[in-house]
Amino acid sequence: MAEDAGLEPEVLGIDSPEAMRQTLRSLVAQGARRIAVAGGDGTVKLAAQELAHKDVVLGILPQGTANNFATALRLPQDLPSALRVLLAGEECAVDLGRMGPRYFTESAGVGLFADALTLYGHGTNKDIPRGLYALTRVIFSMQAQRVRLTLDGELHSERAVMCIVANTYRMGYAAPVAPGAKVTDGLLDVVIIGDLRRRELIPYYQAIRAQTHVGLPKVQCLRAREVKIEARRKMNVHCDDQVIGTTPVTIDTAAGALKVLVDPL
Repeated sequence: MAEDAGLEPEVLGIDSPEAMRQTLRSLVAQGARRIAVAGGDGTVKLAAQELAHKDVVLGILPQGTANNFATALRLPQDLPSALRVLLAGEECAVDLGRMGPRYFTESAGVGLFADALTLYGHGTNKDIPRGLYALTRVIFSMQAQRVRLTLDGELHSERAVMCIVANTYRMGYAAPVAPGAKVTDGLLDVVIIGDLRRRELIPYYQAIRAQTHVGLPKVQCLRAREVKIEARRKMNVHCDDQVIGTTPVTIDTAAGALKVLVDPL
């Protein structure tokens, strides 16, 4: 199919994340100018980590469940159209989020999502029963925490069940938590879900899915280049789909850090 689209790629099969890292580093060292990956958000995140601030353009063939980053780039989801972008796409520099040496494509934060990921565990390969178990545990133990946020030097103190620092407007299983987020504005969108009662959780989740939550009384949407999150009690911190530690944490935007191919139309 790639040949039919006018491409003559060198196709490399990768069987593990570590093998992919090593392959990407080798290709960069050899002077590759364009590298394409086929996969979902996890694959794209790994590629972004290795190619950030490199003189290499990343092409993406969306093959995952949610394809949140590809959707933010407005890339076509069908394979023939995605191959066309690899052939005739335009180069665009887009933002990544950053936590120390780690980059993220979608979001980072604390609260419900991070706690669910902690229970779900990494590397469970989208195990639905385990996911439902983790979600149920988090819902029944849900308790707002006092969170201290410093956004570009400005202090905010809130009781919240979740705080998301978003690079893209969707996260997780295609949840549009930050509808206003753009990957080319040099800013992170900070979405704070306040002190919800358990009975409010489903209506608020439905509002998130409908992208109507930004007008609800217990939701705040802010923007910043740098966000510091602190809490009196340690809170789990997620970076995309992995829990990487606990608060305090500082998150900032790496503006224009990744070169990607996008649809010129």
